[in-house]
Amino acid sequence: MRSVTNLICLMLFVTAAMNCDASFAEDSYGSLKDHVSGGVNVNLRNELWSTFQAEGTDTQRTYDFFLVRARAYINFEWENLSLYVMGQGVKAFNLPENAAFGPGMTYYDASNQKTSPGNFQFVEAYIHLKNLKGFFLKGGRIGFKDGGQVLYKDAPKLNWIINERLSERLIGNWDWTLIGRRFDGGSAGYENNNFNFNVMGAKVTFGGFDIDDGLWKDLDTVLVLGGAFTLKKDVLLPNTQFQIFNYYYYDDRAPARNLADGNLNINTTGISMAGAYPAGPGELDAMLWFAFQLGDFGARDQRAFAFIAEGGYQFTETPWSPWIRAGLAYASGDGNPGDSDSGTFFNMVPTNHKWYGYADTVAFSNLRDVYTQLVLKPHNRVNLGLAGHLFWLASDDEVWIGGSGPFNDSAFGYQFRNPREGYDIESFLGCEIDVTLVFKALNYLDLQIGYSHFFGGKGARVVYNGEDQLDWFYTQATIAFDLGK
Repeated sequence: MRSVTNLICLMLFVTAAMNCDASFAEDSYGSLKDHVSGGVNVNLRNELWSTFQAEGTDTQRTYDFFLVRARAYINFEWENLSLYVMGQGVKAFNLPENAAFGPGMTYYDASNQKTSPGNFQFVEAYIHLKNLKGFFLKGGRIGFKDGGQVLYKDAPKLNWIINERLSERLIGNWDWTLIGRRFDGGSAGYENNNFNFNVMGAKVTFGGFDIDDGLWKDLDTVLVLGGAFTLKKDVLLPNTQFQIFNYYYYDDRAPARNLADGNLNINTTGISMAGAYPAGPGELDAMLWFAFQLGDFGARDQRAFAFIAEGGYQFTETPWSPWIRAGLAYASGDGNPGDSDSGTFFNMVPTNHKWYGYADTVAFSNLRDVYTQLVLKPHNRVNLGLAGHLFWLASDDEVWIGGSGPFNDSAFGYQFRNPREGYDIESFLGCEIDVTLVFKALNYLDLQIGYSHFFGGKGARVVYNGEDQLDWFYTQATIAFDLGK
């Protein structure tokens, strides 16, 4: 937090200096009030879980808990400079003390085994220099979404593909959890009408499920570095964006060393494509993503790869505007855990909740996910989403992996679910159905209901022999006020 505190002090100094010389402020920047905006966002969510359970264990299979998060931000913005600060107050109620599976267990364990923890945290605090003949620089506590560096004013469908189906596959803000995740460091780059070049380097914060220490500390030795070159839409193909990326992950925490017999040095290089096109009575969309990894997973050489291919079609002139999508996500597993190579794709610090089933039972490691989506809009204030997933392990020599990356220094951040003694790994984990309904009740109020059911296959039953089915139901309200300049 020292870097964040220093940054806040610098912001206050700049603001005070501007106010001390009114003529300078008026002549150079205009009155301060014309450059200030802010907002408040309050999220309330109740989750009810009925989870997997191993036979003969004294654990709580069914539980519910309530989460409250209130965020407020203020932004001082000029043509070439912006100063931004966001804070949040968080509170959890009724966390289970002995859950069999799911986030209730993780929140409780990560928050010093408190059933109703709460805290205040600084989420973001940064200085952003921009519009400097194409160059830009941001430093402090920042958010970062790999793949989402470029958006477009005139391409809403392409922006949706980038935001909802491409960004945060490897590095993300993980804001579905109560705390989220951020990065203490900076990003810089250059942009023109044809391309965007962006580099970043940062330490990863505590966060995610750790309510007590989340966003107050950096993880001891978890670093992410890298960048991307984005060729903007219409340069090579109409309404199609291409990106080349490279990100490096370093982890020397005790949980990583204990697991891997050494630290993690993993480099991920890849390419992606996203596009949206008018076609017949609607619009066609496509997204392709491929990455390979080299480096060290502790004492073993990292040699892994992953790819994603998905596409969809929306009937824009049909009632309810049905949007049908399908895809395949593959992340390699280790075919020979006993040799000197690690073939399991490492998921880094992503936002996995967006991608591989909303119940968050799997990570993008040792995974084959075949999925379909149906998005309907029965009213201009109502969105209905249906999704189905079929999950297999990519290698039946590697175990079932879950998680979304490190959130404190005590937990590795990914769970390795081994079969019970006397049983072999089975590749078919099962299938999941997700239903979400979002209703914009007022301009400042969104209501959301969701339900997920996981039908366990042999891969789940060899791990959880007591109950291999999972149900999750949640209700959520989001109240947001943006106060303009």
